[in-house]
Amino acid sequence: MIEAGFRYDVGDIKCTVFSDGTLVSQELGGEDVFGLNCLFVDSGDHKILIETGSGEGFQPTAGRLLHNLEAAGISCSDIDIIIFSHCHIDHVSGTCDSQGKPIFPNARYITTKSEWTYLEMGPGTNEMQNFFFDYARKNLLPLADLFDLAEDNTEVLPGIKFISAPGHTTGNSMVEITSGENRLLCIGDIVHSQLEFVEPEHASLFDVTPEQALDTRARILSDAARSGVLVFACHFQFPGLGYIKQKGDVFTWQPI
Repeated sequence: MIEAGFRYDVGDIKCTVFSDGTLVSQELGGEDVFGLNCLFVDSGDHKILIETGSGEGFQPTAGRLLHNLEAAGISCSDIDIIIFSHCHIDHVSGTCDSQGKPIFPNARYITTKSEWTYLEMGPGTNEMQNFFFDYARKNLLPLADLFDLAEDNTEVLPGIKFISAPGHTTGNSMVEITSGENRLLCIGDIVHSQLEFVEPEHASLFDVTPEQALDTRARILSDAARSGVLVFACHFQFPGLGYIKQKGDVFTWQPI
């Protein structure tokens, strides 16, 4: 259990990574353990949480976020903005309790209009995708009055911008945090495992549109390696902060 947050400020914006635990997947031909990191941001005007993790109903190795926030002296009532990069179960199901009541009583939520539209369309024929979006359809859609829906590639708060990254989900976005000359790129689920660096043709079973997700991943990895931006990766080992490096056609992860 990781109780201490990992502090890394972006200019004047105070950022702390908190773990929600880990997730276990058999997708890549074995039992792989992924990190599950959430980012707390104190902008001065707002106390922001990027993703709410898995809650206690998905996997027993996850659901640690609230405990770790409280250990750092952050209460649920402190948080007034919650940002979702996308609405898969492991990113949103720490939002409500078992009765569907919001856990963060003073929070408004932000996601993209395209992601919300996909939720409103209802289940399709892909049972895995239905499962991964079921929590959001059941618990987030009834909270519509608390949501602010953003266009793609727009600043949602001062210094915080959505960057469209479709494929993993229809409205999937990265979150860019900028203060002065400092920048942090929260890539969400662009990459789940470092194996995807060396097997760029590997499409995740969780991707709604796999071919588009592969194109998006290739473009973003190249851009991040070229720019040297600090990256926050949700599913890498805690704290998930580092740099993407490229040599020839091969990408690697360099943790800080």
